[in-house]
Amino acid sequence: MPVRISAQHMRTIKPILFFVLFGSAVWHAYGQGKPDSTRRTNMALIKIDSLQAAIVTAVLKPRIKGDTVEYNTKKFRMQQNATVEELLRRLPGLQIDINGNITYNGQVIQHLLVDGEDIFTADPTLVTRNFDANKIERVQVIDRKSDEAVFTGIDDGTRAKAINLVIKESAKDGYFGKAEVGGNIAGSWSSDLAAAAFRNKEQFAALGLTSNTGNLGFTNNTGASVGFFSANNDALGASAGTGIPRFQAAALHYANSWNGQGDHAVGNYQYSNYYANPVGGTVSVQMEPDGVYGQSVLSQSRNRQNQHWGYAVFDLSVNRKSALKFALRGSDSRGENRLDTRGTGSFNDTLVNSGRRAINDEVNQRNLSADLAWRTQIGKRAERLLSVNMGATSYDNRTSGYLNSTNSFYKSDGSLLLSDTVDQRKQIELRSSNVSGGINFLEPLWKDAAIGMSYWVSYIRSEPLQATYSRGDGKYQTIVDSLSSNLRMQVVRQKGSLSLQGKDGHLTYTFGSDFLVHGYYQHDLMSDSFLHFQYFSWSPRMFLTYVLSQVASCGVSYATTIQQPTESQLEPLKNNSNPLQVWIGNAGLRPSVSQNFGIEYRRFKTWMVSLRANVGLTKNSISTRTTTDSLGRQVSQWMNVDGGRMAGTDISINRRVLGFDVGLHTGITYSRAVNYLNADLSRNSSYTAEGGFGLNKYVAQSYSLQLNTRFMYFSQRSSINSSSTVHYWTQIHQGSLTLFFFRNFEMNTNALYTWQQGTSNFASGTAVLLWNSYISRNFLHDKLVAKFQFNNMLNANSGVTRANTGNTNTETSNNILGRYWMLSVSYHFDRKFKRK
Repeated sequence: MPVRISAQHMRTIKPILFFVLFGSAVWHAYGQGKPDSTRRTNMALIKIDSLQAAIVTAVLKPRIKGDTVEYNTKKFRMQQNATVEELLRRLPGLQIDINGNITYNGQVIQHLLVDGEDIFTADPTLVTRNFDANKIERVQVIDRKSDEAVFTGIDDGTRAKAINLVIKESAKDGYFGKAEVGGNIAGSWSSDLAAAAFRNKEQFAALGLTSNTGNLGFTNNTGASVGFFSANNDALGASAGTGIPRFQAAALHYANSWNGQGDHAVGNYQYSNYYANPVGGTVSVQMEPDGVYGQSVLSQSRNRQNQHWGYAVFDLSVNRKSALKFALRGSDSRGENRLDTRGTGSFNDTLVNSGRRAINDEVNQRNLSADLAWRTQIGKRAERLLSVNMGATSYDNRTSGYLNSTNSFYKSDGSLLLSDTVDQRKQIELRSSNVSGGINFLEPLWKDAAIGMSYWVSYIRSEPLQATYSRGDGKYQTIVDSLSSNLRMQVVRQKGSLSLQGKDGHLTYTFGSDFLVHGYYQHDLMSDSFLHFQYFSWSPRMFLTYVLSQVASCGVSYATTIQQPTESQLEPLKNNSNPLQVWIGNAGLRPSVSQNFGIEYRRFKTWMVSLRANVGLTKNSISTRTTTDSLGRQVSQWMNVDGGRMAGTDISINRRVLGFDVGLHTGITYSRAVNYLNADLSRNSSYTAEGGFGLNKYVAQSYSLQLNTRFMYFSQRSSINSSSTVHYWTQIHQGSLTLFFFRNFEMNTNALYTWQQGTSNFASGTAVLLWNSYISRNFLHDKLVAKFQFNNMLNANSGVTRANTGNTNTETSNNILGRYWMLSVSYHFDRKFKRK
């Protein structure tokens, strides 16, 4: 007797069958190419972890308002307790990787605003993974101008991609959030608290976290971590990586506006306590004119750090025409580190050196800055503005510790040639102060057009100190002159700007240029010598945006950016924290100047299409000259080199097909980096091509299905050794299925499969399947949620990190937690304020 299946049951069965078939295909590929459960180096067996990007799409069509792309999500149906990240995953053009990092058509989202306020600026995911999606009315993607441009009215050309979440008016009269605690019998724990309150223009948010599962912040359902941890600037580099840290953190945010929008205050504070014991391995291969120099290093470290960070901004309307703005920022960080490494170096697979190194140091870092600005309207025209601003900054970084290193060098027949030992105490300090001021004037010319003029000057005084003491007297009191310096640096920068900006119908435009005069003065107190130079630079810019309709726009941009060398790059002194790789500063280093040209087109109708292309040329790139001797000892010095360039294009297409939200994306990037190897100029050209597609379907109260795939091809060639090329394929596939069929239950399984092809330098390819699942049950009208999650169910290695810089290719691995389960309970609360 034939079995009849109703249409309703078919709608239930289809996605399950689809996911089963997808899982079977991935499992088959994994079984065919699966490596050992640990990745083998020539020194140890270690686990490695790297989570790659997964792209998601949706059907909701955005609208274009000027340079803003807006999604109306007011009537979007989401599951109870859904987060903002789950909402953003359904918006076309936005891509979110498994770590929560957000990009829009290939551009990184640097800020996430809530009703225009920058909450917890260190990491947008602190909001996306903790705010309730059902509180969001609209999502806006904007090109955010700098705070100075907003206050003065003069467009300085600075842009940062940002997302602004517009809160529903009904949510601005209460508080909401969640508290969660979880653990297992193996001793793993994780707990967090997230709360937010809104009343009219007033905002309050608080976050807290403690965990020993490797999270540097809050987690999503796959166990991937994000966070608000900022590492110290350790001059000796005594860290082996991230590892599996124990982490405690707290953050507070407050903002309010009154008297309309004229008076405004915002403040953020963060605290973190960090401890980790990472174990890592690094294999690097450098193309040399006469062959290949390879290094293999195994490292382990213990790292502790306490950090406080905060800032406050106050805006005050003095009267109808004048306003004041005051900003105060500061941070204080203290850390302790111990690093142990051992490694080998070889030329064309012939061993030339081996060594061990230990660093034990303490790092203290403090930063404080204050800015004051005043603005007033001149005459009767509101657009005619005069503003004055001034600021001061103080920075103090101190690293003190010990370096102990033993290196052995070998003949071509493998016999020992010589050995050397380094046993030194290091004291490295950088104290700097900066005082600056400027005046700005904005004059209206005709309707919706104005010209802006500004002059700015700053004085920077820094005192870099590097003292190295040998143990020749047994007490580390004998100073090593060649590795020590005591400098006084002074920098005077003057900048004049001219800008024409306005709007003509559907066209918004900005034309401008900066004129910079830079003077550098250096006094070497140890040798009593002086160095002085001065240079002039010109930085034009142009931004054009034309809105064709509410669903289409195009834009053209041209900008010149200047990268100033850092104090450590200018300091003419050897840094031998790794005796096999010594770095030397260059007091004659000049800024690099990059010209970037870009075009963009967007059209959001039945077919949602976004196109972006950009080209860049760099003059005086801050690069290096590296000299490698026959024993593998390297000396690198910073220097300026011409010839850097890049070009790239990104295309994304979204449309609903057969009930699925389908997204296609592709991109091609070309770049050329230039550096010197011994006396030879190396032009390193690399090409990256990628493409993929995504399928997404969400049925409220039934299921959510996502499937994303990505293919990438990388190729690199260096002019000094064209016969040794690097090229390999990478594949990334992700699937996720969430079922809501049973009342109050949510079941999810998700898989991430990554594959990287072996190369001539890294012969072993990788194929990894990372599989996670969870089941949760809601109680008390969805307020209480109990969850059982099982992460990395196959105890798999989570990939290999590869980096390609200049003529060097590096593969890095790190220890991970591996397979673990956790039982957690969370309580969600949502209350209205009592009305008086």
